Amino acid sequence: MESDRQRMRADEIAKLDKERALHPELFPERTWADDNETLEILGIHIPDKDGLPQGFLKLVPSDFIVEEIADTGYQTTIGESSAGWSDELGETVYATLVKCGLSTIEAVEELAKLLGTTKDKIQYAGIKDKDALTSQAVSFRGMTKERVEAVNSPHLFLKDIRTGKGVVQKGGLKGNRFTILIRIPGDMEDTGRMKKSLEALEKVRREGFYNFFYLQRFGTPRLNNYKWGLSILKGEYEKAVIGLIADPGLRELPYFLEKRREIIALLPDWAAVLEKLREFPLVFPSEIKVVEHVVNRPGDFAGALQKIEEQVVLWVSAVASLLYNRTISAHIMAGMEPPKRLPLFLSFDKNDWLPYADDLEGAGIFPPNLNTLRPFPKVSLMHKEIETKDHADIHATEVIPEGIIVNFTLGKGEYATTFLSHFITLLNGRAPEGTGDNIIDTKQILGQGDSSSVLEYFKELNQPKN
Repeated sequence: MESDRQRMRADEIAKLDKERALHPELFPERTWADDNETLEILGIHIPDKDGLPQGFLKLVPSDFIVEEIADTGYQTTIGESSAGWSDELGETVYATLVKCGLSTIEAVEELAKLLGTTKDKIQYAGIKDKDALTSQAVSFRGMTKERVEAVNSPHLFLKDIRTGKGVVQKGGLKGNRFTILIRIPGDMEDTGRMKKSLEALEKVRREGFYNFFYLQRFGTPRLNNYKWGLSILKGEYEKAVIGLIADPGLRELPYFLEKRREIIALLPDWAAVLEKLREFPLVFPSEIKVVEHVVNRPGDFAGALQKIEEQVVLWVSAVASLLYNRTISAHIMAGMEPPKRLPLFLSFDKNDWLPYADDLEGAGIFPPNLNTLRPFPKVSLMHKEIETKDHADIHATEVIPEGIIVNFTLGKGEYATTFLSHFITLLNGRAPEGTGDNIIDTKQILGQGDSSSVLEYFKELNQPKN
């Protein structure tokens, strides 16, 4: 049965096909490189970056497999259900969520709709990538095991379903295991390129990597969510809403840049803005939610942002992440190792503000007025320190005709793309000529299980971006 999301997606694709035929110049096929020029906009400086070979990431979702490790040590998998699960006394239903082409936030919204419940009844430990094939632990309150077992969606499935006590706690994970195919454009017989990449990987294995917050922290493809977080920290809620709708993205299609200009020009007629946004409900989901609230409650911009509080948490965190990145990079570029640990400034401990005093003052928020975050209680304001350099536990690597497969484990809060970017210059957007696009069972190649049934389940979603 076709889902609402599938119908909306088909409608949007049809609209965009028509627009592309009329205005092909607004739909250029671009390849984006995560080179130093791009990364430094987000405070990231990786030594010797410009000498690394290029590799394309996430051409198909199954190129990027993420399997969550719970804080108990339990390893979720995308594959067959683990043997030995049994129900325990308790009113909570636990499961492993396997999804493809959805963020965790979108998957929870889909589950809430399918189960006829509210999002707060569904708990998860961490947010997993959208353009990926992922597994993670989830818990459900206020429903039966049978209802959860009946969930049916082309975007996700649930397995390891059982009952017990408690709930999955936000942040309650130990780390993630990744199985990633980096597709190398061109001739894989070019041993010089492979040698350089594998030498850089070996250096990372020995010495570790700088633990930057990577691009997805800043909202790909727009890469500017920190601007809206900064507006919120200043108490400028209306500016944050308008920025969400209007701010041009660094890697957004020119068509949508033009569409945003057209939409924001309709202000102050919020009803007209809403009507235009609804033409693309999957492209503008957050924009639609906040503007619906403004139409119904004129002037209540804080309330509008509360409708997407999970996003607000990410935006505000992105401000802290940007300053953290800049501080590490400043040390590297000065020829010094950064401190082993750095706090994030988002706490009531004034000592946590000091490493960023100049940047905070330059942004107009020193000392930070954290009372502006009161409408958003999900924003954590606890003292938090982060290791500035970390190590990946690399389990296996394999060079195949299409590129390099890397299987590794990272701890909680560490980015796979940050690790990868230390030995590959990652490419996004349009895959360059000579990039293989066949579906590959990477786990089977590494001898870590057969994923063919999962790839078959998601075959309509697990397609090359090209």
